[in-house]
Amino acid sequence: MIINIAFTLFIAFIGGSLFKKMKIPAAYMTGGMIAVAALSILTNQMTMPRSMKFFAQVISGAYIGQQSSRNTFLQLKNLVLPIVLLMSLFTINCFALGAVFVHFFDMDWTTALLSCLPGGIMDISLISIDMGANAEIVATMQLARLVGMLIILPQWSKLILNTVSKITSHKKGAHIHRSEITSSTKTILPTQQVQSDLAILIIAFIGGYIGLILGIPVGALVLALIFSFVYKLRVNPASLSPYIRYGAQVLAASIIGSNFTMHSLIQMKALVLPIIILFVGFLLINIIFTLVISRLGLLDVQSAIFASSPAGATDISLIAADLGGDLTSIASIQITRTLFAIVVLPQLINLFVQFVVG
Repeated sequence: MIINIAFTLFIAFIGGSLFKKMKIPAAYMTGGMIAVAALSILTNQMTMPRSMKFFAQVISGAYIGQQSSRNTFLQLKNLVLPIVLLMSLFTINCFALGAVFVHFFDMDWTTALLSCLPGGIMDISLISIDMGANAEIVATMQLARLVGMLIILPQWSKLILNTVSKITSHKKGAHIHRSEITSSTKTILPTQQVQSDLAILIIAFIGGYIGLILGIPVGALVLALIFSFVYKLRVNPASLSPYIRYGAQVLAASIIGSNFTMHSLIQMKALVLPIIILFVGFLLINIIFTLVISRLGLLDVQSAIFASSPAGATDISLIAADLGGDLTSIASIQITRTLFAIVVLPQLINLFVQFVVG
């Protein structure tokens, strides 16, 4: 059993490392999941206890909590209307497309709704396990959304700019923002980094354990996130090492990938049309949000496009830094979108499934 678990983690690491070299988004999650799933289908020997999801959720919550800052929340007061509009559009899209998937593609409600969440692939996949959804379907749908958006986003933004607006992009503001980030980056010794990482993880694990005891949906991730964020505000530690995030991705990829079977592979063929529908839904949100917010003068067109793109917050910020936009507003809205997708929407889905679907 232990040997199989270690082998599964090793295969996930190899797959993730390969995808990392290929510069594929969420490399350790996607590459690890594909590698483990492939061997699981072929050999049926991949093993990873689902109880391990607690550790992956806590690390994920710790990492997300460290991405926020006081500046993020100070910026939010100027972005209330855009955020309310975008979160409303995402909620409507989630339940509308979820209903389509349930009635026309034979998904259960929890799986269908979680497949439509605009959050991180690892976070949503872990949530799907916690809420009893079909994790393979959710992970596949989330992967398609993430990779698809990142691939087409540069050309998509240019298309919208050319057809909807002639506004000049705020490249000057983008360069200022990047220089600010560079100047505020801390240089610390390896031992200090280890101590900082341990402190963050201990705080997050305390929160995660409380969430587990309380028994609320996705409680470990949510409470770990909150504890990590409060610690960030009070202490402002060094950024959590990316290698810890990679470890959580490998663990999550092992959990999901080990559940794939030949039946799962056959089932994936039925997801082509749902994936296309999901993608179209998010592109429509992107257009509607951009048109409304830019015409109200709350954001320029370029910034509105990136702020409402449901891909990784870090990846979107990097793309925006190259193509132009108000990076502070984009980052604030993207972080809010991530928090909304993993904290608020799962609770709404849980209430809907319990009290409406029954």
